[in-house]
Amino acid sequence: MKIAVACDGLGLSKHAAQCDSFSCYTVERGVITDFRNLPNMGCTSKEAVDLIDGLGFDVIITSGIDMDTATKLCDLGVEVVAGAEGAVREVVEGYVSSTLLGVTTLCDSSVEDEPEQDIDDAFDEIYRTLKEAV
Repeated sequence: MKIAVACDGLGLSKHAAQCDSFSCYTVERGVITDFRNLPNMGCTSKEAVDLIDGLGFDVIITSGIDMDTATKLCDLGVEVVAGAEGAVREVVEGYVSSTLLGVTTLCDSSVEDEPEQDIDDAFDEIYRTLKEAV
């Protein structure tokens, strides 16, 4: 998984497209295996979207982002996590360990897209399997 964090110095940027740089992390099996810093050379919001998509990032974490930019990233399959605060490395570690609090994921989750009946059928199948095993 590749994670981009919009940052100003060692903290998160107030706006993803206007950040000083992107801290870029590669995570494998829950462990950060690579880090690189990518300076923002004055990207527009569209250029930032193209950059994030072009470099193959799976997630962008930021304090703030405009909804148009977030929607474009979501449409490209990039998870947008907004409202994060703190030191960049700590935020990434919190995201990776699923302990990051006070954030909002702006993309629709696939669970919401599943029909409710399919979920009920899956639980019924599990129940039948367990009952047969007893």
